[in-house]
Amino acid sequence: MAEKKYGKYVSPAPISQIPHDGYNFEGIYAHQEGLGGANCTLAFQYITVPFEEGPPHKHNGHQLLVFVGSNLEKMSDFDADIEIVLGDELEIQNINSPSVVSIPPGLTHCPLRFTRIGKPVLFIEIVLEGSYKRVLEPGEEQFEAYTKLL
Repeated sequence: MAEKKYGKYVSPAPISQIPHDGYNFEGIYAHQEGLGGANCTLAFQYITVPFEEGPPHKHNGHQLLVFVGSNLEKMSDFDADIEIVLGDELEIQNINSPSVVSIPPGLTHCPLRFTRIGKPVLFIEIVLEGSYKRVLEPGEEQFEAYTKLL
């Protein structure tokens, strides 16, 4: 069969096992090279148990975090408690309904805590920069994140 003109724009989803401190689940996690050269990072996860990710850090690109219920016929069916820390003052924001957190470049954020999961949550993360880096200050080396079950 002949190659289609635009076939290069369709590729397998970057599904992999994503480990979180002994809790491994399947999700999508890809950077620029796994997304056809798109200048972003994409993560899509199905959260079923409480866990925390951190420490506080910044990104050089805009980040979007999306939290919705996992019932695809009614994403507003949301039963979870989530906390995200924002700003240098480490202000805690509480999420208990479908939400989008928009994090501009340079805004300190995390830890992100899924403190209670009554029903699974679909968690989507988009970082608008080609290579995903966590930094504390501009020019600082990338550092390791942590995840732990709560």
